[in-house]
Amino acid sequence: MSQSVVTIRLNGHPYQIGCGAGEEDHVANLGAEVESIMQSLIGAVGQIGEARLLAMVALILADRASASASANDAPAAPAGDQQSPAPASSESEDRAAAALEEAAQRITQLTSKLASDATKL
Repeated sequence: MSQSVVTIRLNGHPYQIGCGAGEEDHVANLGAEVESIMQSLIGAVGQIGEARLLAMVALILADRASASASANDAPAAPAGDQQSPAPASSESEDRAAAALEEAAQRITQLTSKLASDATKL
């Protein structure tokens, strides 16, 4: 398998990332998502250092993955117990909304704490 290189920009800095052939667009899109989260954080807490920003982005992405995994791990009802697809869909949406709300609250708390820690430096 041949190796490709994609250059992504995070906080104005270029990073060359190796990937498999055909994965270039996917890696570029992932880089764009990381940059988007980073810019949102910068808007909220300012420039607090590259390492700290990347750590916060990693925590946000890990939190999203955890919430997604938790939502996917919810036990499915046996086929005979479902009256119609609509209630299950509504239940899933409610669980997803609750998980997103919890994640947003945790992210807000982490951002506030890290911003507070940054002002102490």
